[in-house]
Amino acid sequence: MGKRAIYSCITLQKELENTINKIGFDGKVTYLNVALHSNPQKMHETLQRIIDENTEAEEIVICVSGCGKATCDLKATTCPIAVPRTMDCIDVLLTGSGIKRPDGAIFITKSWMNFMKNSTIDYAKLVQERGQAEAETFLKQLYKGFTDFYIIDTGTYDLQEVEAYIMPLVKLLGGTLTRLPGPYKVLEKLVSGKYDDSVIAIPKSGTLSIHEFDGLRPCTIKK
Repeated sequence: MGKRAIYSCITLQKELENTINKIGFDGKVTYLNVALHSNPQKMHETLQRIIDENTEAEEIVICVSGCGKATCDLKATTCPIAVPRTMDCIDVLLTGSGIKRPDGAIFITKSWMNFMKNSTIDYAKLVQERGQAEAETFLKQLYKGFTDFYIIDTGTYDLQEVEAYIMPLVKLLGGTLTRLPGPYKVLEKLVSGKYDDSVIAIPKSGTLSIHEFDGLRPCTIKK
């Protein structure tokens, strides 16, 4: 296989590094700016620019899924591209587990914890800025309909640290916290280049259609 390059969402960094250490990869690996994670349009524009300006890679592997349609309509202008056939990064982590994604669920990993800590909806930060009562009222409204929390155990971080961070929010919402295995098998497919139906492979000059994600379920609120 020719020279390859990987561009990945920062929330998958630990799992991607673990995969590369396990099976090897001699190409370039770049982690995208964390700000792009919450801006699908900007993510799309950034990815398309990366593809368009490519002069070295014979294939670009994009470890960003259908999150907010960020990868939809990407054009493989300079080389073939490969993308996980998943709705979002949570689905990437659950691949290979055989677990059906629960409705009305909030998922968290260490990467997501770090993302939340730096966001405007961090529990401790809100309490400091607004006071306990106003912060709790805001969070109850924000997470209305969500009570089931899941830590995805990818084997790459300390679960207790993440549990300690998220438990105050779980208790506030009267929710539950459960651990799920996260084998992230699709990353092995992407890194190795041994693709199956879990990977969308677009040839040079092709376009990634939104219909490649047909049948995948977005996050829904539990009835």
